[in-house]
Amino acid sequence: MKSSLLSLTFLLLWGPAAIRAAEFETRTNIEFAQVDGVSLKYDAFLLPGKSHPALIYVHGGGFTGGDKESINTSFAEIRDHCLAAGISVLSINYRLAPQFPYPAATNDVQTAIAFIKSHAAELRLDPDRLALIGDSAGGMIVSHAGAKYAPGNRVKTVISMYGEHDFVLRLSEEPCAMDGYTKKRPVGGCISGGMAAFFGFAEATTAQHQEVVRDATAVTHVHKRMPSYLLVHGTRDYGVPIEQSHSMQQAIHRVGAECKMIAVVGGGHGHTGWNQDHQRHYLAAIMNWLKEKLQPQTE
Repeated sequence: MKSSLLSLTFLLLWGPAAIRAAEFETRTNIEFAQVDGVSLKYDAFLLPGKSHPALIYVHGGGFTGGDKESINTSFAEIRDHCLAAGISVLSINYRLAPQFPYPAATNDVQTAIAFIKSHAAELRLDPDRLALIGDSAGGMIVSHAGAKYAPGNRVKTVISMYGEHDFVLRLSEEPCAMDGYTKKRPVGGCISGGMAAFFGFAEATTAQHQEVVRDATAVTHVHKRMPSYLLVHGTRDYGVPIEQSHSMQQAIHRVGAECKMIAVVGGGHGHTGWNQDHQRHYLAAIMNWLKEKLQPQTE
């Protein structure tokens, strides 16, 4: 375990230009579970005091790669803005495909949520003010975990960035959009290499395969009491088409739950490429959403 106290200065993006210092404690490589011989760990950036809201980050990586360390690289900007806004941040690992196909990753996120809630006092967190955020594969995982939550694991809100929510729709695409290009749909369905590793099969040709696809589909599990959702997606995403977020939003609205979508015009797959002036609004949208949804409850 590594722990240190840091002091950073951040420039906030909303309201009048203001600079504030945020002191926080860093804990790295803390185990939250052991499953199938794998030590699952998290990193935490914890604000001083008591009962802070928290953002739980689930990394991307095509279901086969990536690491919680992304919180310090591609997600560092969002992390820093959260800390400046009084929101602690945790980044978790999960078991990766193909060694551990579905539902290993989604189960691990449920385990992490339960651990964080049960250790909220030690982590100086409010267990009733937790948010999930993930990008790409992580966006799919948080979308699924937020809708099909285990007893006691409901979070306040979910932010999914360019994730897959509707694998049933995905498999039916013609042509397929995957890995940055389009191609004719194969006989067994539009399944990318990462999806094949995640499912444990490359063609959905049996009833058992189709049941796995259906259960892994977040749209399957939407219901009225699910958390509020914010979906962030680029309009030029050839890794995960924006139709995935449209499908999720429509499904959530049909059951009477809350979902907002932020479309980034011209944005490809990955927010690190959203650098044009007309694309940068996504960051303020995420922070405003978190500030609204994670504010203390009033009587």
